[in-house]
Amino acid sequence: MKSETRQCQNCKKDFTIEPDDFSFYEKIKVPPPTFCPECRSQLRLIFRNERFLYKRNCDNCKRSTISMFSANKTYPVWCHECWRSDDLKGKNYGMEYDPKKSFFKQFNELWQKVPKPALVHMNSINSEYLNHTADTKNCYMIMESSNNENCINCYWIQLSKELVDCSFTNKVELSYEVDDCYDCHSLRFCKGCYSCLNSAFLFDCRGCTNCLGCINLRQQKYHIFNEPYTKEEYEEKLKSFKLDTHSGVENFKKEFRNFIKNKPRKFAEVFNVVNSTGNYMTNVKNNRYCFHSYDAEDNAYCIHAWRVAKNCMDCNTSGRTAELVYNSLNIGMQCSNIICSYYCWESSFMQYCLNCPNSNNCFGCAGLIQGSYCILNKQYSKEEYIKLRTEIIERMKQEEIYGNFFPKELSPYGYNESSVVDEFPLTKEQALAQGFKWEDTPRGNYGKETIVWKNFPDSISELPTDFNVSKEVFVCKECNKNYRIIADELSFYRRMKIPIPRNCPECRHETRLKNRGPNKLWHRQCMCDKKHIHHEGRCEVEFETSYASDRPEIVYCEKCYQQEVY
Repeated sequence: MKSETRQCQNCKKDFTIEPDDFSFYEKIKVPPPTFCPECRSQLRLIFRNERFLYKRNCDNCKRSTISMFSANKTYPVWCHECWRSDDLKGKNYGMEYDPKKSFFKQFNELWQKVPKPALVHMNSINSEYLNHTADTKNCYMIMESSNNENCINCYWIQLSKELVDCSFTNKVELSYEVDDCYDCHSLRFCKGCYSCLNSAFLFDCRGCTNCLGCINLRQQKYHIFNEPYTKEEYEEKLKSFKLDTHSGVENFKKEFRNFIKNKPRKFAEVFNVVNSTGNYMTNVKNNRYCFHSYDAEDNAYCIHAWRVAKNCMDCNTSGRTAELVYNSLNIGMQCSNIICSYYCWESSFMQYCLNCPNSNNCFGCAGLIQGSYCILNKQYSKEEYIKLRTEIIERMKQEEIYGNFFPKELSPYGYNESSVVDEFPLTKEQALAQGFKWEDTPRGNYGKETIVWKNFPDSISELPTDFNVSKEVFVCKECNKNYRIIADELSFYRRMKIPIPRNCPECRHETRLKNRGPNKLWHRQCMCDKKHIHHEGRCEVEFETSYASDRPEIVYCEKCYQQEVY
């Protein structure tokens, strides 16, 4: 079987279907896609809201709750406790399938009636403001994460403890503003580090302890800007930077950016990767065009394929032994054989289902927990289910829509409040012109700050011990939005000697995402012109990288990069 080039029916750009893609489509019995990978991802992501939260009343118990859905949404929204209770009887909304009507039109009738969960999380102890999380204890404002404890304002963290403002970490403890770090402890402002300890401002370092402002360092101690010091010299020099002050941190950020700008970067932040293309991958095999993936194999066009994810394609978040998942998002916890679905944790053989955890063998269902052999939430016998499902699929194939995700019109969110804004930002005019919705409900407060930054202590150590942070309202220097700092967060800053951040949590999150670069690849040639393995002239090795050709960074292939690490 050969690769085949087709034109995307959405953006009209050409895209390639590889032989391995065709084999996967045959295995799960779906036609090849008519949309390119980027358009398929964009369509999925408008069905998920991770970080934009609102206050509204639960439509069941009537109590005020925090929700992914703004109060102006017309469909029923239940708080987490009600949605997970016996009050939710999804089969009561069951509908008879009508072969004379389109499947998506009938699903939408069901989708508008079934209660939606205000937030998605499970096994959460003493934690608030969680969404798309599991197995969390003593956490606050944690999104897309699992198995964490005592963490605040974090995104996509796993098996970690005592973190603030961190993202894409695994087994990291007592750290602040770190991204893409593994097996680390006591880090600040670090990116792409493994097994590092008690350090700050590191980029792509391994096994380093007590280091500051370093890049491409391996198994070193007491280094500043990649230069060695004695322990005593290091500690004295460290004090001179005054990193417990806001001004000291900002000055060091500028100095660090200037230091690393002429240092070579590896074409991708990958570690122990075999036969794979993408970025931010660790311990993966046969991953194609995947981003932020670890302990996974045989996946393609996935973002967040993790912890034994296998044979998944076109997925945004699939993990915890997810297998044979296609064109879906938020699928995990022993899931298998899932097609075009969302939030079907601990489920199998699910097709076109939304919000159906702990279910099996369902088609076109919504808000159904522990369902089995259901179509449009109506119960069938196994034989009846198989017969009707086959008929619906054949009809959808004739209409050339089987395998496509739900139409954009069925998304419950505005474009600007869904996860798509991080990957594919659009203005309101652009989004509306492309047929997406837009949410105009104001988010956040402005002009209510009680803190004036010019009068605020520069150093965290200068903050009075009786400072009552719960009574204060801060203002973001970037977006002017008000924000608060909880008591546990302030205790963390004091313990780590970190100045209180001058930007709101959302702006800090957006900065980290921007620094990661896009989940996209460009074909480039190694920029090394030193006498490494290629002896003379420029290295001829080519690769796929997230560094676009117009980026200023110096990008090396794996072998040339290894010649440059310290």
